[in-house]
Amino acid sequence: MKNKRILSTKILNTDELNQLDFSGHQVEQWDFIKIEEKKFSIKLNDEILIFSSQNAVNSFFSQHQNVTPRNCICVGEKTKELLKKKKQNVINFFISSKDMVKFLERNLLCNKFIFFTGNQRMNNIENFFDKQNDNFRVVEVYKSYCDSKYFKDFDIALFFSPSGVRCFAELNYFENIDCFAIGESTANELRNYTKKIHIAKKPTISNLIEKVKILH
Repeated sequence: MKNKRILSTKILNTDELNQLDFSGHQVEQWDFIKIEEKKFSIKLNDEILIFSSQNAVNSFFSQHQNVTPRNCICVGEKTKELLKKKKQNVINFFISSKDMVKFLERNLLCNKFIFFTGNQRMNNIENFFDKQNDNFRVVEVYKSYCDSKYFKDFDIALFFSPSGVRCFAELNYFENIDCFAIGESTANELRNYTKKIHIAKKPTISNLIEKVKILH
C-alpha cells in the first residue's frame, strides 16, 4: 500500500499501528468515541457476570479490584483475554452480542446474571434483558459519547463500532473513501452512508488491518 492516507476512527496502540504502517503511507487517528467510567455500587452474590466489552471490564475492575474469581461470559476475544488477566473464569465468549443472546436464550436460564455494559447497547441485548425476570440485571459501568472531528483528503477509513460511524458522519463525508468495518453491526451502520464497505474476517483490529493489507 503506497501513497494512501488512512484514517482510524479509534486510536491504535503501538503494535496495531506498526501492523498498519508498513509502506510509508500516512496514518491519522482520532478517538471519535470517548469513554468515561461511571460510578456504581453493587453487591455480588452467586451471579454469572456478563461483560459487553473491554471498556466494561476495565470500568468494573477499577472499582472492584479484589473480586474473587467468578464465572463470566463476554463479547469479544480481547475481552476474554482481559478477564483472564483479571483471574476470572470465562465460561464462554462470543464474536457478537447477537451470538451471546442466542446462547443465553438456549442455556443457563436457571442462573442469575449481571450484565455490565455501557450506555449505548445493541437493541438485541436490551430487548432480551427487558423480557427477563429479576434473575437478570443490567448495570451501566461506563458511558460513551461522540467527539467528532473533521478530516479531509484521505483514501481509507477504519471503523470499530456503529456509534463511531454515526459520530464520524456528523462532520465528515464518505465519498471516494474505502470504508473498513470491524464487524457486521458496524458494516450495517455504514450501509446508511456508503456502499464501499469491507468487513474484517473476524471482529478484531488485527483482522481489520489484515483486510486493509489484502485489498491495498
